[in-house]
Amino acid sequence: MTIDIHSLVFSKLSDDTDVSSFACSDSKDLEDFLRCDAKIRQQEKISTTYIVHSGTDLVGFFSLSMGCITSDSVKKMSLEIEDPPNKYPALLLARMATKDGLRSQGIGREMLKHVFAMAFRLTGQIGCRFVKVDAKRDPQTIRFYENYGGFIKITQNSDTVQMVVDLNKIGDEENSVNDR
Repeated sequence: MTIDIHSLVFSKLSDDTDVSSFACSDSKDLEDFLRCDAKIRQQEKISTTYIVHSGTDLVGFFSLSMGCITSDSVKKMSLEIEDPPNKYPALLLARMATKDGLRSQGIGREMLKHVFAMAFRLTGQIGCRFVKVDAKRDPQTIRFYENYGGFIKITQNSDTVQMVVDLNKIGDEENSVNDR
């Protein structure tokens, strides 16, 4: 199935959203999260999940939460910040997945554009300097975030690579949505 990325519809997950058709064989954790945990996490105000449809087909999702980045991690980025705080506010891209059979059609890139647009809206309401993701330690996943989001690696462990993008380095909301 070929997706027209211009027809994608983004909406917040609701209690009556049917997510049973979503399959992500690359990561059963992501599939299980959407099917079993996303609505609970949203009710508990831990994260908010957004679903992406093309027509009636559920083609992807992402979950957002608040996060932070330590000042030590930011120092590795060579940022010139006068009197830096101990921690910087960040929007955490907690989960993101595209449905099986639909990868490499631009859906993930469109989801990232949506995340950046939301981050820029947040900066007008609360402090939000970075977008952060704890990416699975998989070369394809790392390349995706580097190439389509401008994320850089700051720390890693055996399972994940913490990556961030500085919203001040992207520009304004208009550029982040249209040019990325």
